[in-house]
Amino acid sequence: MDPHAGTDSGQDGTIVNPGRQTGPDTSVGDEGDDANELRFNEEERLIREQSQRPETD
Repeated sequence: MDPHAGTDSGQDGTIVNPGRQTGPDTSVGDEGDDANELRFNEEERLIREQSQRPETD
């Protein structure tokens, strides 16, 4: 018998992965994953640079 039968949970249909670690993915990826990470890091660097520039408008 299902112990959750008849209960109305607000999490019905929610996918839960209790083994998931928070933080960056340190698993071995493929070349596409490496390229995505490189682009993401470059974008973050550019955003930080631009946020520190004075406005010239």
